[in-house]
Amino acid sequence: MSTHRLGSRRYKSFRLPVFFVLAWLIISLQVGISSTALAASNRAATSNPPQDVTRAGVSVVRLLLSYTGTDSSGPEADTHILCTGLGVLVRSQLKSDKPDQYENWVLTDGTLVNTEGKATCMPSTPAAKLSQVSIYTSSLYNAQQTIKFDVQASDITVHCSVDATSCVDGPTLFSFASSRQEPQPFLDLATGQGKTAADGGQNHALILARSDGSLNGLQASAAGSVQQDTYINQLVQYRTPTARPQDDKNLEIGTPFVNSTGEMVGLHSAHNGVLAAATLQPFLDATLPKISNPSVVSPVYDNWKKGMDAYYQQTLDTAHTDFKNAFEANGKFQAAQQMSLAGTGPSVQLSRTGATPTPAPANGSSLFGMSFPYWLFVLLAVVVVAVVAVALVLLWLWRRRIRQRRRLDSELADAEQRATIEAQRIRLAEMEAAQGKGDARQSGPLPAQPAVLKTGPLGSHALHCPRCGERVTAEDNFCTHCQQPLIATDTGSIARSQVASSASPNGGAYGVAAPASPPRSTGEQMTVVPARAIAEQPTIVPGRSIAEQPTVDMPVGSEQTTKLDPDKTVPYAVRQLSGRRLGIVASALSNPGIKRKYKPNEDSLFAMQGLISGSQKPPMFGLFVVADGMGGHANGEDASRTAIQAVVNYMLPKLVGQGLRQDESYARLMAEGAQEANVAVHQQNMQQNGDMGTTITAALVVDSTVYVVNVGDSRTYLYRPASGLRKITTDHSVVASLVDAGIIKPDDIYTHPKRNQIYRSLGEKPVIEIDSFKEVLQPGDKLLLCSDGLWDMVRDPKIEAVVRNPDPDPAIVSDGLIKAALEGGGEDNVSVIVVHITEPVETAGMPRTQLIAKPDSVQMPHLQ
Repeated sequence: MSTHRLGSRRYKSFRLPVFFVLAWLIISLQVGISSTALAASNRAATSNPPQDVTRAGVSVVRLLLSYTGTDSSGPEADTHILCTGLGVLVRSQLKSDKPDQYENWVLTDGTLVNTEGKATCMPSTPAAKLSQVSIYTSSLYNAQQTIKFDVQASDITVHCSVDATSCVDGPTLFSFASSRQEPQPFLDLATGQGKTAADGGQNHALILARSDGSLNGLQASAAGSVQQDTYINQLVQYRTPTARPQDDKNLEIGTPFVNSTGEMVGLHSAHNGVLAAATLQPFLDATLPKISNPSVVSPVYDNWKKGMDAYYQQTLDTAHTDFKNAFEANGKFQAAQQMSLAGTGPSVQLSRTGATPTPAPANGSSLFGMSFPYWLFVLLAVVVVAVVAVALVLLWLWRRRIRQRRRLDSELADAEQRATIEAQRIRLAEMEAAQGKGDARQSGPLPAQPAVLKTGPLGSHALHCPRCGERVTAEDNFCTHCQQPLIATDTGSIARSQVASSASPNGGAYGVAAPASPPRSTGEQMTVVPARAIAEQPTIVPGRSIAEQPTVDMPVGSEQTTKLDPDKTVPYAVRQLSGRRLGIVASALSNPGIKRKYKPNEDSLFAMQGLISGSQKPPMFGLFVVADGMGGHANGEDASRTAIQAVVNYMLPKLVGQGLRQDESYARLMAEGAQEANVAVHQQNMQQNGDMGTTITAALVVDSTVYVVNVGDSRTYLYRPASGLRKITTDHSVVASLVDAGIIKPDDIYTHPKRNQIYRSLGEKPVIEIDSFKEVLQPGDKLLLCSDGLWDMVRDPKIEAVVRNPDPDPAIVSDGLIKAALEGGGEDNVSVIVVHITEPVETAGMPRTQLIAKPDSVQMPHLQ
C-alpha cells in the first residue's frame, strides 16, 4: 500500500538523501581515476593466472576436422562432417629443405585425425574421407584476433605409434607450416618429476572453454552443409585456457594434462583414458625430427620458456628481455607483449622493429610517479566539473522539495484546522438539532389553539385557523393545511375566540377579532384548557387519506414498548423487507498489482457466511473484512492479517455460539471488533518497536440489515439498481478533509500530491475513533468492500458500470473490478469483496458456517 499516515513516524515513499548521491559520485570518481591510472600504468595489473595455465595455455590448440562422407548407403553420404577436439604443440623448428618456413608439430588423439577412410570422431564412425584440418590458437596466445592455420589433408602426413594396431588406438602426430615470422611456442613433456593422474600428483586438465570457463553448448561433431557455418562460428568462442580436475567427465578428446610448472604429463584419449608421459615420450622421440642445431628451434619457445622461469622467480628485468625477444620473433604472439608489460612497469612499450624500450609519449605528464597523457587530465577535469554540477543540481532539487513539503504541510495543517472547525460546527448544529427535537418530543405536539371567527365582506361569519388563516369547519380537530390542532368544546363545536386586536386595513384578516356574539347557553360557551395541560392532551390525527399519513416501520414485538417518530417516513418496500431473511452470495479476490507484483501483498481479505445460533430458525449472517496494511517490507502484510485475526477471534464466537437479538447489539459488536483489531496491531507495534498500521472496512449482514465500520480509506459501497452506486463509508484521508472543507474539488482527490495520506488507521494509538453505519437491504442490492487500490485506479462511474453486471455470480464482478484496476495502472495492491443480496432463502439444512476467503496465517477460532 502506498499510503502513509499523517504525522506518523515514517513515510513509505522513498527519498534518497543528497549526501548519499554525493558519496556515490565521489566513490565512483575515485574508482574511475584509480582504474584509469592503473590501466595507463600497467595493463596486466590484474592477477596473472597460475604458472601452469600461463605457460602451457599458449601451446594448446583447438582442432577442426573436416570430413566428406563416402558411403552411398549411409545417412552421411555426400555430406560434410565436422569434428572438434584439442591438440598440443610439441615442436616448432625450421625446415631443413625450406629454411624460410617453420614446421610445427601437433600431438592429439588418433580418433580425431583419421586417414583410414572413417570419421571416427563421430559415434557412428561413418565412412568418410579427411579433407582439411584447421588449427586455432588460444585466446591467451592472442586475445585481439583469431589466429588460424588451415591445412589440406593432401598436405598432411599422420604419424601413429608403431605399437598400436590402428591409429585410432593411440596418439597421433601431424605437422603444419608457418612463415619464418611465425614460430610457435610448444610444450615440453615432464621428465621424471611430473606425475600422471594415476599417480595422484597435483596435475590437472587444461581445456579451451568459453570466457566464463564453461563448455556449455559445445558439440563434438556436426553433419550437414546447412550447419557448417554455424558450427564453425561457435567454435571460435571456445578458446580460453581453463584448468579442470583430472577426473572431469566432460573432457574433450586430446585434452592435455599439465603439472604445476606447465609441463605436459599426459593426454586424454577416447579409447585409452590417459596417455601418460612415459607412453608419449618414446613416440615423440621416434617421430619428431632430430635437432641438429639449437638455432633452428623456435625462438618464441626458447624465450617464452626462459621468460616464464624468470618472471615467476621475480627476476623481472630478465623476464622483460626474454618476453620482448619472443614478441619480436612473432608479432602475433601477444601473450609475450602482455607479460613484458606486466614485468617492467608503465613507461615501457614494446616495438616489433626495435629492441630498445621507448619512453612514454611526450604529450603527457607524470603524477604520483606515473605518466599520464594530457587528454586524461582533461577527462578528469570534465568529470570533476560534471560531478560538482550534478551535486549542485541535486542540492537545489532537494531544497526545492523541502520548501514544497513545508508549503504542503502548511496547507495541510490549515486544511485540517478548517476541517476541524467545520466538524465542530456541524457537531454543534447536530447537537442543537437533537436538543430541539428532544424538547419538541418532551413538550408534545403543537399546542392546540381555538379557531378564529372572521367576518367576510358581506357580513358572513366563518372560522379560520389561528396559525395559517385557512378556513376550517366546526367539526375539524386539525387544520388540513398546516396540521394545527384545534380546541373543541364539550359539545364538539369549535369555540369562538374573543381576541381583541386592532382592525386590519383588509378587514377579516388573520388576528382580527370577530364582533361580539350574542349571549349563548353554557353548552355553547368555549371550553378553556389550562396551558400546562395542553401537552397532556392526545394528538388527534385529522381525517386524511392513508397515502398522506407518515409510514412507520413497526418492529415485531415492539408495539407497546417502542416510541415511534411520526416525522420519519420509511419506504413501503423497505418496511415490507424489515425482518425478512434475505440470501447472501459473496466473492473475494485480491491482486498484488502491476508495479508491486514481486512485493508482498499488504492487503488481506476475510469473508464468511453462516447461521446465528439461539433460535429454532436461525437467521443468516455474513461477515466481510478488507484490511490494507502499511509499514514497508512485510510489516504491512502483518498488520492487515493481525487485524483480521483479532476481528475473527472476537466476533465469530459471539455470532455463531451465542447470537444477538437487537440491532444495537450488532452495531456495538462491529465497533468492538474493530477496536480489538486496533489494540492487537498497537500491542504488536509496542512489542516489536514497530510502526505498522492498517486500514479496515468491515460489513456484517444480518437478514435485511448491514452494519458497517470503517477506519482509513478502504471503502464500502452499496449498489441498488434503482438508485445506482453510493459510498457508505467516509474516507479518513487528507484529500477527503480538503474536499469537505471546500478547498479542492472531489475529482482532485485522484491527482492531489497528498492523496495517499490518511490521518486515521488501526495500530497508531491504543484507542481509535471508529465510524459506524447501518443500511437496510433489498433483494438485488450489492455490497462492495475494497481497498484504495481499486478506487484510486478506477473512478466511481466505471466501478458502477462493472458492478451493474446482472450476472448472479459475484465472482464475475470481482474479476471485472480487478481487471479494471490493472488496466488503470495497477500501482497498488487491489482487493475487493462483492456481496449479492438475493431473495429470501430457506436456512434449514444450511451449514453452520461457510468460509469464503481468509489469509493463510489467520487461524479460525473454536466455535461451540
